[in-house]
Amino acid sequence: MWDRKELKAKGKAAYNANKVACIIAALILMIAGGAGSASTSSSSISTRHYLNNNDQVTESIEDSVDGNDAVTIDVNGEDLDVSEITHDVVPMMILSSAVVALILIAVLVGTMTVALVLNPLNVGARKFFIQNASDPETSIDGKNIGFVFGKDYRNIVFSMFGTQLVNLLWMLLLIVPGIYKAYCWRLVPFILAEEPDMSGKEARELSASMMDGSKWASFVLDLSFIGWKLVGAITFGILNIVFTNPYEAATDTELYLALKDRME
Repeated sequence: MWDRKELKAKGKAAYNANKVACIIAALILMIAGGAGSASTSSSSISTRHYLNNNDQVTESIEDSVDGNDAVTIDVNGEDLDVSEITHDVVPMMILSSAVVALILIAVLVGTMTVALVLNPLNVGARKFFIQNASDPETSIDGKNIGFVFGKDYRNIVFSMFGTQLVNLLWMLLLIVPGIYKAYCWRLVPFILAEEPDMSGKEARELSASMMDGSKWASFVLDLSFIGWKLVGAITFGILNIVFTNPYEAATDTELYLALKDRME
């Protein structure tokens, strides 16, 4: 069984040996992960009419010779001008439709950005940290961040997005099972970083196998960084960017490598 303190010591050492590159890679990872978990909320406009059982609604249309008489609706003895109602409702319906259309477009663009750009960058950043764990002179280049946009780009896109979609369905089912599955599939980006031609299903199965017996311990590992993140919040996130995030990313990589060694 891996030791949390040992993993964090290795992660901090990997960060200290290559600070600038780790900070940049962690920043890319933060943008990719943060946008991937963002949600877009939408609002809808609806109109409901509640009528009492004793209410009597009658509609009368009066023909006019000069064409000046309005179409009215008699509601409980009060005449309502249909033209005035239409004048208010129709623009509201048009505005509502436009708002809904804009929201749908925003959701579509956001989803496409996550699937086609941010998820691959997530995998590329993991590739960097894997290389950096053994080579402190690793730079951000086409061998890590850039490789995801090569020949395996399509598979990485579908594997990552498929994993997110399945996890979302589990979250919609129940939050706790969704969190459980998220920890089962925690290593998928690392696996794809080293095996970019592996299908999403295979990557999820391998990740679940590697995480067997380590899900709770990895949850505790995540909790161990909360103190640093709270301190980082006091510095308006600056400490998180230059220290906590790359330190945590490097430690996560050490977890993956430890579980990988255990499987071999």
